Amino acid sequence: MPRTRRLWGWAFAIGFGNTTLTQVGISVGTDRAGAAVASVLLNSSPFFVALLARFWLHEPITRLRAIGLVIGFAGVLLVVFADPGKIAHGSRLAIGFALALLGALGWAGGGLAMRVLTQREPDLDVAGHTAAQFLAGGIPLIPLVLLDGSTTTWSNPTLIAQLAYLVVGGQVLVYLGFNAALARWPSTRVYAWTFLVPVVAVLIDAAQGKLPGPAATVGIVVVIAGVAIVNHPRAEALAAPEVARL
Repeated sequence: MPRTRRLWGWAFAIGFGNTTLTQVGISVGTDRAGAAVASVLLNSSPFFVALLARFWLHEPITRLRAIGLVIGFAGVLLVVFADPGKIAHGSRLAIGFALALLGALGWAGGGLAMRVLTQREPDLDVAGHTAAQFLAGGIPLIPLVLLDGSTTTWSNPTLIAQLAYLVVGGQVLVYLGFNAALARWPSTRVYAWTFLVPVVAVLIDAAQGKLPGPAATVGIVVVIAGVAIVNHPRAEALAAPEVARL
């Protein structure tokens, strides 16, 4: 865990973006606007990151990497909107849209802050600081839980199993891997991998017998192609001279 007030300050700032805003934006935004809209907005984070990192971290956006981002996001749109029944309407859509967008901005801002911190602190204990971020980001969520008014049957073994999976797989492993990658790769390259989230969801459905339609299948191929372009060695090599000039 962080041993200085300065590092705890970073933990509260990053945790508020990565945990507080993102979790509220994703969960409530999905409930209000539907999974399709929330997924598209969350996957807009790489574009926010690309723009902010260009000015904040002086990370160049090469033409090849920009093309890969656009192609990957186009594939996400094909995958997500292949099932239009997941889109809400009316006031619920407006509220959900705003919350999901807020979650995307929190996700982008938190990741960029982590990138800045790892550059300033090369020997940072990523696992310990990630734990501190969860703690700091979870505190603002406590009043929401107390004011919610609903009840939970904690004795339900299915609920416990699902919660364990969400905590270990959906939080701990995700954030540890993500923060470790941000310490090694440019922000835009790391965030491009989030385009694969809806692809994995479709593949899980396919493994359970719900095969994707033509549009979703094409979208999967397009997403993978976009992520591959973003991570192509040539895109990284083209960025190196520009970083050196900065």
